[in-house]
Amino acid sequence: MTEENRLEQNEQDTTEETQETEVSVVTEAAESSDESPGFAFGDDAVQKYPTQVRAALDYAESNKYEYGPRLRELELIWDVISVEPMSNGIVRIRIEFMPVSGFRGDPGAEYMDIDANGAVLARRQINSVKENSPVVLMGITAVSVVVAVVVISMMTIFKPESGDPLYVAGRTLWIRAERPISQQFIVYSGADLSGTIHTWAMKPDDEENNVLAYIEVTLINQTSGTVNLVIDESAATLMDGNRSSYEPVNTIDRTYSAEDSPTFNVPEFIPMWGTLKLSVGEQVTGMLVFEIPRGSTFKEMRWKASDSAVIRYQ
Repeated sequence: MTEENRLEQNEQDTTEETQETEVSVVTEAAESSDESPGFAFGDDAVQKYPTQVRAALDYAESNKYEYGPRLRELELIWDVISVEPMSNGIVRIRIEFMPVSGFRGDPGAEYMDIDANGAVLARRQINSVKENSPVVLMGITAVSVVVAVVVISMMTIFKPESGDPLYVAGRTLWIRAERPISQQFIVYSGADLSGTIHTWAMKPDDEENNVLAYIEVTLINQTSGTVNLVIDESAATLMDGNRSSYEPVNTIDRTYSAEDSPTFNVPEFIPMWGTLKLSVGEQVTGMLVFEIPRGSTFKEMRWKASDSAVIRYQ
């Protein structure tokens, strides 16, 4: 072989080696790409990320305290919604959860960040379980208000005690608002139209920092022909010792079916919510509920529905 042929052969070998190297690099890159399945949903996510999904589900089942006292004692079911790859082999797993039985409503949702070895790096609850507004409860509330109005209208309207600061007069209504009572949860019972007793409960949206405060309110129409009342979030405000104001919570939407709890039971609790007509000589009594910061003191409650009055607690 001449020197010229030898040089040509070396150049050909070098070219082939370079091509083989390029092919190898491309192949490795493709294999590396195959190792990351990408964004996945539902069952596909479970199949592509079995280790991380299993770790997230096991962690959720073992740490139900994050869901609050209402759910932590119940049997729950979890569904994987999606898995999203992140940096450094970490994936974000989105999960829905709800009670196994007796539940009608929207499931809760959360996500967890899991590394390649199945370690839980972060967990955040996006929203909690929300049960549908109980139709039976709406009936209980309406019947309770109507009964209260009809029965009390047959009685002699009581006169305010001399100097009672909780009993004030507006333009058309006499209003009495008892001092607020605070507790973590409110549990109460009521009968539906068939006479069946149900147990209901309410809790603050922010269970870690807030509590519920309920106020027994009595409204008396002594002068006007008929007063049309709309009792909703704008019906009143409660001012705390720091002069922060809070609106009533919707006692229909916030209420869910529950087991009896003597610790938080409020006897004779009747939610005051919705619309009603109060004829002259009639009165109605019910409870307004507010979500307030834990440890709050109370300065005043201002009534605003169809009339205006201020009841001062300090």
